[in-house]
Amino acid sequence: MRQPLTPSEFDAACRRLVRLEPYLSETSGHRTVERNTAVDGSDVSKHLIGMARDFAADEGHRLYAAEITAEGLGLWAVVHDAGSGSHLHVQGIAPGNPPRWWAQKFNEGE
Repeated sequence: MRQPLTPSEFDAACRRLVRLEPYLSETSGHRTVERNTAVDGSDVSKHLIGMARDFAADEGHRLYAAEITAEGLGLWAVVHDAGSGSHLHVQGIAPGNPPRWWAQKFNEGE
């Protein structure tokens, strides 16, 4: 079973992902509540706590290869279209609310 990543582990995994799949370009990272609302993001979006990033590729089918690579790096990953075209969404914590211990350790004061 995958475990939640720390913020530094998440950052390192994303940097490694881009090194392994250099055609990716980051299109979204940490979001303010206002920005998240503007893009119709979830109230529990990991973008709000800096634990999610979105990536685009010059060719959409390459996103599926990057999805497999991302999962191999311990990231939760999915290719989807949120209305602005297909992109790869990765996050360092499982969907839903972060585990209580994680929020207390890493997200206190956010």
